[in-house]
Amino acid sequence: MRKSLFVLFFISRCIFAQSPWPDSSKHQGLNLVAEADNISIFTSQMAQVDEHTLNLLIDAKSYFDQVFEMDFPIAILFVSNAEWNDYAYFPPPGMPQAWAGNIFLGSDKSVVALEAEQQLKNLPDAQLKKLKKYFGDPLDMDLFYRNNVSVHELGHCYHHYEATKPQRRWIMEVYANYAARAYLVNHRPDMAAATAAYAEVGSEAHFPYIKYSSLEKFEELYLPGLGPQNYEWFQFQFFKKAMELTDSFGHEGLVRLRDFSVDTDLSENQSMDDLQLQSAMERQLGSAMADLLLSWEY
Repeated sequence: MRKSLFVLFFISRCIFAQSPWPDSSKHQGLNLVAEADNISIFTSQMAQVDEHTLNLLIDAKSYFDQVFEMDFPIAILFVSNAEWNDYAYFPPPGMPQAWAGNIFLGSDKSVVALEAEQQLKNLPDAQLKKLKKYFGDPLDMDLFYRNNVSVHELGHCYHHYEATKPQRRWIMEVYANYAARAYLVNHRPDMAAATAAYAEVGSEAHFPYIKYSSLEKFEELYLPGLGPQNYEWFQFQFFKKAMELTDSFGHEGLVRLRDFSVDTDLSENQSMDDLQLQSAMERQLGSAMADLLLSWEY
């Protein structure tokens, strides 16, 4: 599969400047439809609330609030694909994105999900059959790109609330995948199984065509220099790493990793070389978790 399965996945990591929380400047022109439990819900003129995704995020926020012992306000903003560029931080239309307490969601199926559905038709029969078990026949990849990605983005908020300049970008991405995985395993086991299947198939499909596979290149070329497909391949590897972390360390490990990222943020600390980073991880996370995070077979 030479084309991207999901273009610019989690591109919101390009922004590294903290804004007021939530960033109310992005609410201008939107309709406030509800407020409750530190969550404000907005829609654009042509959009409607997707109740399934909204309930998923409300449940996920309750889980993260409990796990991290935090509770801050967020805004969930539903915007149509046609109005996306007028309100959201960046394209592609409909793809969940989060920054400064705002989570933008499409009220339509994202262009990324639509593209993926077309490209996945070209998979070998065995891989396509595996995906159809979880995503239906015909494939409905909105089940991944809307639901799993929105929880991933919400997870980023719990890091961004306190820090936005991590020692390594790959640590921040592993953390967000870990957050989404921990929630799904505990609250949405069917979704957890579906996302695991997609990560396996997607990783295998991408591997023959990627140019870069080292974490050093991920840091050096992040994000435009990697290209969409190579970046997606890295995200699949981070997701598989998150599966191992969830199995081995549960939500306690998730809390430790978030705290480590905040405590070592470049806004308050000098940049660490690899040996310094490894030593800091071993001290704060323990040798077993540090070894798992730093092991990289590619």
